[in-house]
Formats: sequence, structure tokens, C-alpha cells
Amino acid sequence: MTVRHHIKVLVVDDDPQVCKTVSMILQEHGYHVQSYNQPRQALQVVRKSPFDIALIDIKMPDLNGLELVEKIKVEDPHIAVLVMTAYPDIQTAAETMRLGTRDYITKPFHEEQLLNAVERVAHGMGLIYTNEQELNRLIGQRIRQERLKQSLTLRQLSERSELTTSQLSQVELGKNAASVWALARISGSLGRQLCELLGGL
Repeated sequence: MTVRHHIKVLVVDDDPQVCKTVSMILQEHGYHVQSYNQPRQALQVVRKSPFDIALIDIKMPDLNGLELVEKIKVEDPHIAVLVMTAYPDIQTAAETMRLGTRDYITKPFHEEQLLNAVERVAHGMGLIYTNEQELNRLIGQRIRQERLKQSLTLRQLSERSELTTSQLSQVELGKNAASVWALARISGSLGRQLCELLGGL
């Protein structure tokens, strides 16, 4: 299971329905979300509490999205900003990128587009990780797939890696976390680099 509950997302849009919808979608996928209809109120919150990602509407009264991005970046240079706009154009895109935004999403957008954009940014920042139990399962699954692809039995892999068949079975089933040493022995026995064998997990 991918863990996202620690990722703090700020949503700012003068349309309450957009705030509500975006917040609901992100919360359902594990993100910690705070949303605001008033840009100045959102800016005050950023001054007091750090966020990882901000989704900001461009066209807002009082303080527009570009001004808000600029002010937020002064308060917290590390926050990743995604701009939401119903009026995309090259000049706006260029200006948002100059201000250090990561991406922009054209409204109206589908749930999948929103999630993909936020996920890309979160991955790029190294914020998304897999919990230990799920990681053990994925590692075991990857090792088993590679072993079967090479038509090796557990006994044959055991002889090559100098690990017992019981140890290998536990690793493949995701029951036990294998040590780095054990994983290195297994990957070497399969003729693969460890980073290559486990890449993308």
C-alpha cells in the first residue's frame, strides 16, 4: 500500500465547489488536504504551517494566482506548486514556470488527470513510499517472477545463493523482510544487479 497521509496539500480556488471536489478526491487517495477560497487567508496559513504541494487557481479576485504563487514561494521556496486554470495560454504557462511552478492543470479536469499531476510531483519530491509489508510482498513477487522466468527451482536458487529453501520461500511470499545481504545474494544468483532487480518498487 502506497503511503500518502503525510503529504500536506494546499488547495486555493475562489470557487468553493472546486475546493470541495479537489479536496475530496485527494483525501480519498490518502493526502492530507486544506482548502481555502480566500487567497490571502491561504497565504497566512502558509506562513504558519509548511505544505508539500499547493494547487492554486490562476483567476481569483483580490489576489490572483500568479501573485499568490510569488508570495507563497517567498514564504516557502520548497513548496511544489501546481496551477489550475480554465484559460490556458503560452504566456501564462511561461510566467507560472518562471515563478517556479511544477506544472499546470487545465480546468475542467478529470479525477485521473488531477491525481496523476499531484502524484508526479509527489514522486519527484520523494514523498510517496510503500509501507513495509507491501514492500516485502512486492520484493518477493519480483524475485519469484525472475526465478520462474529462468526456470529455476527454489532448491537451485538455494544452492546458488547459499540461502535455505525455507528462507527463500519466506522472502518470495513476503512473510519476512530480507536483509540487504540476502537480497544481494539472491540478485547475484539470478544474474541481476540488485538495483536492476528491484527497480521501480
